[in-house]
Amino acid sequence: MGKSIKKNYIYNVIYQLLIIIIPIIVTPYISRTLAPDGIGQYSFSYALITYFTIFASLGFGTYAQREIAKCRDDQYRQSLVFYEIIICRAIPVILSLGVNLILAFCGVYGNYTQLMFLLCINIIAVGLEIAFFFQGNEEFGKLVLINILVKILGTVGIFVFVKRPQDVWIYALLNSLVLIVSNLSMWLLLRRKLKKIKITDLHPLQHLRGSLRLFIPTLAISLYTVLDKTLIGFITHNDAENGFYEQAEKIVKISMTLVTCLGTVMIPRNSYELEHGNVDKVRSNNYKALHFVFLMGIPLLVGNIIIARNLIPWFLGTDFNQSILLMQVLAPLVLIIGISNVIGLQYLLPYRKDRQFTLAITLGALINLCLNIPLIYFWGSIGAAISTIVAELTVTTTMLVMSFKHLSLFKILKMAIKPAIASLVMGLLIYPLSLYLSSSILNTIIIAFTGVVIYGIVILILRDDLVTIFFKQSKKQLVPNKEDSSSEN
Repeated sequence: MGKSIKKNYIYNVIYQLLIIIIPIIVTPYISRTLAPDGIGQYSFSYALITYFTIFASLGFGTYAQREIAKCRDDQYRQSLVFYEIIICRAIPVILSLGVNLILAFCGVYGNYTQLMFLLCINIIAVGLEIAFFFQGNEEFGKLVLINILVKILGTVGIFVFVKRPQDVWIYALLNSLVLIVSNLSMWLLLRRKLKKIKITDLHPLQHLRGSLRLFIPTLAISLYTVLDKTLIGFITHNDAENGFYEQAEKIVKISMTLVTCLGTVMIPRNSYELEHGNVDKVRSNNYKALHFVFLMGIPLLVGNIIIARNLIPWFLGTDFNQSILLMQVLAPLVLIIGISNVIGLQYLLPYRKDRQFTLAITLGALINLCLNIPLIYFWGSIGAAISTIVAELTVTTTMLVMSFKHLSLFKILKMAIKPAIASLVMGLLIYPLSLYLSSSILNTIIIAFTGVVIYGIVILILRDDLVTIFFKQSKKQLVPNKEDSSSEN
């Protein structure tokens, strides 16, 4: 990875982790304050509002980032594209907000009506979101700073104002306010980045077709990231089942973020390289990204399975013991989604293979829908977790087949061998430790730290190619500094 990619990866790791880690910081408190039922009520309501925010976004997220990246050498054209996207996106935002308000006023949501009114803020936030502009220009540092400040305030608010099970509405309101304030703050960073444009040059509706092509896969993704929670609520009529699933998934997503956030960094970079005809550079970036996924994803998969039994009881409370098995079942998502993230976001979309991307996602969504109903009926949230794994595995396999002309499957599998061996050794050594140590903060840290050390030692002994390259580059950067300092003396 180049210097700017490494820097932006670090920024994006922080940016993506903040979206998940800040809620995780308050999870032990919220789990005990709102209990499984309260968590489940929020999870179900949030799943419902997500359908509206997805329609409001209408595929503009990835599309806008890609379009901004393509014209970053022309400030006027970039400013024009920015305003056109903002105007065009306002149409689905207004429609989504109107439909949700009508349904809420008509009492369609029943006991969840109050929460659905409050979560309308999330739809408004979509219309104000401009992170795509900074991501397209590979400027991630400023986004991180804003999110740190806003989310810290939101976290403090949760500890101050959420005190009892009935405060679910306050929890929902605070989370929504954090989102909209964060998006509003980004507008303050646009000074001197946009040029004045002629109104006659604006043609916002031209972006509708491109965003709609990406809306279909976005909608399909929601079917196996949100539909599971919706169906858990409709089929089981048990808020606690959604609470167990929500918290287990939240923990697994922490690991997933470390693996997948490179994809967001690489979309604008690969789109830019392709615009300049650098096909071999894009292929090289794809291989390095996949290698990185194996280096991080395989040990995290094994680690999540082993550490779940020690982590859940003290972290969430004994009321959430069902989340242990859920976390173990969902653990493979770290690796599976990591691979599809690279193939989909770093190969298919930059190459404008939107149709193939859509096909893979839609196939996974259909399988997930077909499996979810019977599996949730018989096994509740565990059935939803199994269905999600099968669906994501289908998407990843389909994308790998679609990329065989661009990427060598043999080369990809070869990259996974050494991380798999190191992860197996790590797992065999820390599993007895996880059985022996009781559930506590200290013991979880001991197990995790031991796992990291063992994996690190084994992967160094095996001399993994990407790790070796990293150390060689680091050495080259250090040596000139030493020479410079000695010459100055």
